[in-house]
Amino acid sequence: MSWNYRIVRYKDGSGFGVHEVYYDGCGKPSSMTEQPVPFCGDTLKDVRESLKLAHADARRRPVFDEPEGW
Repeated sequence: MSWNYRIVRYKDGSGFGVHEVYYDGCGKPSSMTEQPVPFCGDTLKDVRESLKLAHADARRRPVFDEPEGW
């Protein structure tokens, strides 16, 4: 199973958030974190690395529309 950070557009129209989206073996989104990513870490370096990765993922991938029933 793979994952990446995605900007998610909420189906209820309340806006957007950054979530981890997980994919099945065929590369199809299969789940995502219930809450947006808080970008916390044990060290400042951990937080910076997570933000850097999220920024790169957000620039590379389109907005992910939250599916019904998730």
